[in-house]
Amino acid sequence: MNDIKSRINEYINAHAEEMEAVLADLVSVPSVKGKPQAGMPFGTEPAKALAKMLDYCEKYGFHTKNHENYVGTADLSESGEPALGVLCHLDVVPAGDGWQSDPFTLVKKDGKLFGRGAIDDKGPAVATLFALRAVKELGLPIRENVRFIFGTDEENGSSDIAYYTKKEALPEMLFTPDGEYPVINLEKGMIRGEAVASCSHGGKKSIVCAHGGTVVNAVPASAYAMLEGFTADEVNAAIADAPEGVSFIYEDSKLTAQGRSAHASTPWEGVNALTALMKVLGRLKTDDETAALFANAALAFPFGETNGKALSLDISDERSGPLTLVFSIMDYEGGKLCGKFDIRFPICLNVPHVRELLEVGLAKYSLALASMTGTEPHYVDENSDFIRTLLRVYEEQTGLEGKTIAIGGGTYVHNTSGGVAFGCAFPGEDNHMHGADEFITEQSLLINAKIFANAIYELLKRSEE
Repeated sequence: MNDIKSRINEYINAHAEEMEAVLADLVSVPSVKGKPQAGMPFGTEPAKALAKMLDYCEKYGFHTKNHENYVGTADLSESGEPALGVLCHLDVVPAGDGWQSDPFTLVKKDGKLFGRGAIDDKGPAVATLFALRAVKELGLPIRENVRFIFGTDEENGSSDIAYYTKKEALPEMLFTPDGEYPVINLEKGMIRGEAVASCSHGGKKSIVCAHGGTVVNAVPASAYAMLEGFTADEVNAAIADAPEGVSFIYEDSKLTAQGRSAHASTPWEGVNALTALMKVLGRLKTDDETAALFANAALAFPFGETNGKALSLDISDERSGPLTLVFSIMDYEGGKLCGKFDIRFPICLNVPHVRELLEVGLAKYSLALASMTGTEPHYVDENSDFIRTLLRVYEEQTGLEGKTIAIGGGTYVHNTSGGVAFGCAFPGEDNHMHGADEFITEQSLLINAKIFANAIYELLKRSEE
């Protein structure tokens, strides 16, 4: 056993420079989703990244297939249905601003490899590729086939995997290095909804319009309202005792609130400028119903509350933790308010139940549920041999505690029947995923490949070994 582990680790160390070269080649492709082209459902760049990975897999002796430029696969064996699948993606989010170097040129500095996709998910894909090479070229005695599956639309809804699974069954054991260690076996359900309300407007003292937030899955960092008929003293009186952590500026009839953004799966890390603004607007003394409208909205979505308690949604369970709710986007004008929210809910609930609670809860504050979409939670038994083996390999390779974790976000396996997230980020790491200067460390690239290769062997080793 120790001999196998040593051979794998020596192989990966010996191929470190080659791994970085392959990663640099993949990072050079700006594989952001584009306009569909003939035979390229997500545009030219994701298809180009897919072609590069297929070329590498063929070069290294794997049995490949291009599934109409949605997904590519590479099998370790020419025959036999795969018992294990490793799922990665080659598409990336847009580069954005603030980079210290070209985001599509891999730059090595201070032990870090910078580039868009370095950690999400091209680096993990390269680690998977070389893990499979180690198993193949070392001739490790495994009993069944392994399939490397690499898609091109994870960042925009995973329609690639939806297409693939209409034609091919996913292996019974499936992991994706598109999350964090040790093992993510529970992902909360997700709901995006829209609440609406209306009121009389047009008074001499009135809230003319209000807007805040840009994306539904983030705590809004800023919001503003245009007011009419108020003195600065009246507005400042409403701002008095403003919510902690939010700054307000009133100038030229415009009231602006500034907070701090955070992902909707961890809303307690942010400061919601929008709910803070609604609270202040509700304190104004208008001579129409506009202030009352915002007072009600502020009661339904109170500043500082992230568990939906005001809407009777404060529900949790031991495995998942609490439900979270973020009021993230709002547009108000002409007496009509439309607000969008993001909910992550535990496995003790389901989409219909949450909808029922929402409709009743919103009605208490003269709001109505205009629309809602949702996906159910994803859960895989932590006591399975599959997960126990992954955790044991993780502990042996890192010396860190192996345990299952639940998250409010979703990974590439959320809509699969038994998939889990296994890596690629280690506990406490901040690799600037989706941000400027995204990176993976040279050491992490290697240790991930070692973990994956050892996991493949341990999951599929022949019984006599």
